[in-house]
Amino acid sequence: MSGLHIDEVKADIAALSELLEAEIAEIRAGQLSGVTDRLDAKTALAGRLDGAGPVIEAALDADDEASNALRDDLAALGALIARDAAMLGRMRETTAGVARDLERLRARHGLGGLYGADGHRSAKDTLSRAPMDKSV
Repeated sequence: MSGLHIDEVKADIAALSELLEAEIAEIRAGQLSGVTDRLDAKTALAGRLDGAGPVIEAALDADDEASNALRDDLAALGALIARDAAMLGRMRETTAGVARDLERLRARHGLGGLYGADGHRSAKDTLSRAPMDKSV
């Protein structure tokens, strides 16, 4: 990225950090609509930072207060990325689990489950009482 200055990189790091902190807070609060709203902004900032690798490396080569602050900012950003990714992964697993449960319940209560095509309980289920499904 020609012409990119380290101050722009620091601004992008701060913006991405702020965005991730807001997303983590919204996930914890159960306000999931903001997650998809932020996707484009996260992608753009991550792309800019990825393209700024040479500028970041040059700034880190110096052994001064500014390079130490940049290292701290990058470490904090890395921790936020890891936390956000873990939360999104848990959301994905939970959503998949709910979808599996719904599919299982649909199958159980559909034509191939407790009731036959005529609307009466299947003969295979009339001999034994099925336990109540408390998993949902």
